[in-house]
Amino acid sequence: MHKIRSRTAAGATILVASRLITRCIDLGTLVILGRLLSPADFGVVAIAMSVIAIVEAIMELPLGLALVALPTRTEEHYATAFTLQLVRGLLLAVILLALAWPIARIYNDPRLLWLLCALGVAPIARGLSSAKIVEYTMNFQFLPNLIMEVFGKLVSLVLSVSLAWLTKSYWALAIGTIATPIAMLVTSYCYAPYLPTISLSKWRDFVVYLRWTTASQAVTALVWQMDQLMLGRFVDRVELGRFSMAANLSVLPTQIFVAQIVNPLTVAFASVREDLARLRGAYQKSANSIVAIGLPIMVGMSVNAEPIIRLVVGEKWLAAAPILRWLSLAMIPGFFVGPISPLAITLNRTSIFLRLIVVELCIKFPLMLIGLIYYGVMGVVASRVITALAIAGCTMLFVRELIGLRIRDQVFGPWRSLLSSVVMALGIALFQSLIASGPGLAQLILYLAIVVSIGAVVYVGSMFSLWLLAGRPDGLEFDVMQLLTAYAHRFRRVSAN
Repeated sequence: MHKIRSRTAAGATILVASRLITRCIDLGTLVILGRLLSPADFGVVAIAMSVIAIVEAIMELPLGLALVALPTRTEEHYATAFTLQLVRGLLLAVILLALAWPIARIYNDPRLLWLLCALGVAPIARGLSSAKIVEYTMNFQFLPNLIMEVFGKLVSLVLSVSLAWLTKSYWALAIGTIATPIAMLVTSYCYAPYLPTISLSKWRDFVVYLRWTTASQAVTALVWQMDQLMLGRFVDRVELGRFSMAANLSVLPTQIFVAQIVNPLTVAFASVREDLARLRGAYQKSANSIVAIGLPIMVGMSVNAEPIIRLVVGEKWLAAAPILRWLSLAMIPGFFVGPISPLAITLNRTSIFLRLIVVELCIKFPLMLIGLIYYGVMGVVASRVITALAIAGCTMLFVRELIGLRIRDQVFGPWRSLLSSVVMALGIALFQSLIASGPGLAQLILYLAIVVSIGAVVYVGSMFSLWLLAGRPDGLEFDVMQLLTAYAHRFRRVSAN
């Protein structure tokens, strides 16, 4: 068990490092493009990307997770996975070509016609990566994933920034989006050479893992993209661009810390699924760790929304600060149920995904419609916050159904993180009341550096103080202390020699 936990933690660390590096590259790209392009440019691309995301999700086949979950894998399984992705890619291309003209007419924007046609290349390339790359995942070797991601993002950075610098055109955003999956596709075959063959002989082995997951992903994409699609119809491209920028910034921590733990947690949960008590403990510890890492980041982002916007994309985007402040808070409830995906996959209960997303659709759509009609963009933001709270509660009910973990344990399990985040927010607020951020770039960087440092010291200090008072229970703090102790012993041995 200890070996599995260590390998899972190491794998998750590499994946988080991978996503951290790539999101830093994304952030750098966003900073440059935000200053070279206008909010209206981001607005028109946001509509096209929303349509692509929905269509791609409808056609999504999460075959990588299915391969991980299968008891055994043969060459026929890999051939079937590739063939399914090939068929999906061809169908996706046809659907997007058919939708391009009607979408351009609905939004009265001819630019969307060519954007949709071009952006359709990205999801097709994403689906045709080497099927055998999953073998690295099964062996807890995630370095290839890191290199693939980083290489793809660097190619995107170079191409998109170069085009934006030369043309000041929204096509820079589109080219960057297309370049990443193509570069990753090529890299995947360098790491996992595979001569694809056409076969559907093992398609039945995938059905049990895909039928509910695929349906739920389609509705999920609709739920997550409906606000941008509806805003694009009722507000101008500038307002939509601000919302899109704030939304992109607010999801960065989730994409870095939560999305990357699905594969290692799926493998880890699968190793203890026959022991309910150990599975329950593994789930709660992973959820508490996600909250401990993600909560202070989102609180800090919310409290410092205005200086973050000013630093990242400049004064012309300042109207996006209130949007970022509330969208950051809307991400927090999801941290408390972050490991639900690997848990449901491990227990072969993926129908939960569809049930959850249908509930979310029923809650979010009327709230968003009312908010959009009466309050515009901020009404849509409020609907996200309310929906996030409601869905987190529903997910906790499903977790209780799956492994018997009580609701109060899920809510108050990370109590040290909750209290420490409150203390951190108070500390930051006190500093902000004493010192305002300067108007210049250097003063702004210095201000944020001091705020982040104060917040980190206060949060970490509070976490470990509460951990000591609680009697040093098992948790993230315990793992960090073990790691630091091991490094200290190693350093002493090296120094002694």
